[in-house]
Amino acid sequence: MIFQKLTAAALGVAMLVGAAPKSAEADILVMGGNPEGSLFYAQSQAIASVIGQHTGDRVDVLPQSPTVFFPMFVSSEADLGLSSPIEANFAYRAVGPYEGMNGGEGYPISTIMLGSPIRLSLVVRGSSDIHSMEDLKGKRVVSNYGAFAGSSITAEAALANAGLTADDFEVVSVSSYPEGVTAVIEGRADAAVGSIGSGILQQLNAAEGARILSIDPSPEAMARSQEIGSAFVPIEVPAGIVGVDSDIYALSYATTLYGRSDLADDKVIAILETLWEHSEELKAIHPSLATWTPDRFADTAVVVPFHPAAIEFFKSKGVWTDELEARQAEISAK
Repeated sequence: MIFQKLTAAALGVAMLVGAAPKSAEADILVMGGNPEGSLFYAQSQAIASVIGQHTGDRVDVLPQSPTVFFPMFVSSEADLGLSSPIEANFAYRAVGPYEGMNGGEGYPISTIMLGSPIRLSLVVRGSSDIHSMEDLKGKRVVSNYGAFAGSSITAEAALANAGLTADDFEVVSVSSYPEGVTAVIEGRADAAVGSIGSGILQQLNAAEGARILSIDPSPEAMARSQEIGSAFVPIEVPAGIVGVDSDIYALSYATTLYGRSDLADDKVIAILETLWEHSEELKAIHPSLATWTPDRFADTAVVVPFHPAAIEFFKSKGVWTDELEARQAEISAK
């Protein structure tokens, strides 16, 4: 696999670089949201804003990746975090790049709610002669994102979709998702992971033009992607979006809001109630959150068990089903 196992030392360095101590005040929550320029950062800011407007809590967004904020769940320095279900599942079960983390126990992560589908692929300059994944053979591809494991996983899944391995291209290493796209802008790489709708993609488009490469949605190709992350599904992306001149397919999963497993029940319920009642406000802040709607909050696509308070909330809304109960039991066994 292209992504590398994280080390305790690497995590420690990342935390020293970007983590700020959490205030002792009970009404301040810290939410991991990925670095500025990423779509998750913009979405985290929007979600934090809506929660803050309608509860007694202030939500501070920590611009760090899950490799930083999931370990902070252990020490209660962070309370919430927006992440891919694929990376969260690795972190919860201490497998893949998180193998052996937290003494092999994984991190104390619970699902609060599922949200909008994200759209991911690889991006190249608009003037490039690269028009398909197959054209990446022999090119410089950002596929090692260091401690930013989510993008490494996405890169590997997108490349595997086309039957490519690290032997087929020159691996370029960076330390974050925005830095990968920056490497394309600066000509240090030919391709990198692109999250459709992210600010850094707009910067690439303004500087050099952007072209998102299509993945293959066929069952055979998706089986290769799902060997990397089982939650990946294909999603159609219509022309007209930055980097998309004709209809394509991208990799997708449900962006998910996670919390510490010991996060107080009243906090979880307040967050859920707020976003349930005020989800319309999210899309006014960022258009990618137009699909962050209550009908998606509880879904059998969940891969990390729901927080007990979330289950009670969904039962009170009449949306907790036998299928969800069975799924919760299935994924609760580590």
